Amino acid sequence: MVSRAPVGSYASKLVKGFSEASANDRVTVYGMKGETRAEPYIRLVETWTQTLFPFQIFRRLCRDKPDVVHIQHEFGMFGKPVTMSLVPILYLFLKFLRVRTLSTIHTTIFPDSLSRDSIGDLLPIASWIPKTFVVFGLHIVYGSACRLSDVVIVHQRSHKAKLQKFYKISSHKIAFVPHGVGHTEYPATRESISHWTSVIGNRRAVLYFGYLSPRKGIDYLIDAFEEFSKQRPEWILILAGGISKAFYVPYFDHIKDAISGRGLSNRILMTGFVPEGDADALYRLCDFVVLPYTQVVGNASACNLAIGYRKPIIASNLSPFSEEIEDGRHGILCPPQDSNQILGALEKLSCETGLYMKICANLQQLSGSRDWRTIANESLGLYNLVLTNTWLGCT
Repeated sequence: MVSRAPVGSYASKLVKGFSEASANDRVTVYGMKGETRAEPYIRLVETWTQTLFPFQIFRRLCRDKPDVVHIQHEFGMFGKPVTMSLVPILYLFLKFLRVRTLSTIHTTIFPDSLSRDSIGDLLPIASWIPKTFVVFGLHIVYGSACRLSDVVIVHQRSHKAKLQKFYKISSHKIAFVPHGVGHTEYPATRESISHWTSVIGNRRAVLYFGYLSPRKGIDYLIDAFEEFSKQRPEWILILAGGISKAFYVPYFDHIKDAISGRGLSNRILMTGFVPEGDADALYRLCDFVVLPYTQVVGNASACNLAIGYRKPIIASNLSPFSEEIEDGRHGILCPPQDSNQILGALEKLSCETGLYMKICANLQQLSGSRDWRTIANESLGLYNLVLTNTWLGCT
């Protein structure tokens, strides 16, 4: 497997699922140099750097001769746009070696969701680049990965149709495998549970979890919670997450200043970066999760964690939430950029106990069908189909 694999990542949880599903199969992760893991279930080999990754991975493949290579293809995994342009070389090397290749496409970006604002939110330094050039770059990064793979895996069914439409990928090459759900990889320590219990006190907690960036819609959540907490002072909003890139520092400071300037510091808590164990504590202690994104994203780990913890979800009616959440059954979907709708959803979940309990029960049923061992078994099944030339594009 070619991927970065920090604790809590998709690759790390999938490999852990492999260790539970099939102990006889050996999975090796070719990771970025400088990243290490000590857990017995993950064999991480420091292999590549962001400037030379195609050649370093090629050399390792020649030495190890794996049966299957599974690339966790994520926007920005190999660094800046300039180094991402080397992605086709990696896939050409794989073709040259005649090794069976599967690619899971994470954080997929499609031309129909591009605008100057969305480009700026995703990559501020590229906001001046004309859309035509951005689309061309996307074809290089995504088109080559999909066309040169034996199978392309997506987590949303809508992505299959969009890969066909925008990147001209044959439908028989695309497999749908849902994103795994479950708890965090590391459980909370007793000290962590005690700390966050003390912070929350006798209040009830609304949780936002994830990096803070303009496309996450935090401003709209703050507007809604300000009104909500005026009538319900027993609630606290926890914004759990830091920033993924240095260019988001001004936005992080903007949110912090907005909370302070509106006198909400005793009602809204910004935690900054949250370690894996603390994330477990927060999910256990919160009442529900709010994800008010303003733009379509490929996957949302915060949503998948909420399903795993059986916590009702308030989210924008955008992909992936509209495909993960059935409105009224697993949570409440709201139009994006609408504070009033978020406010109404907060009031509904906080007041209607019957609805809240029904959603929790539905989430328990959903999570049972998508645990990481199940997803690992589905992935192993795809590997076997590809190896035996019996893949017919039927999933």
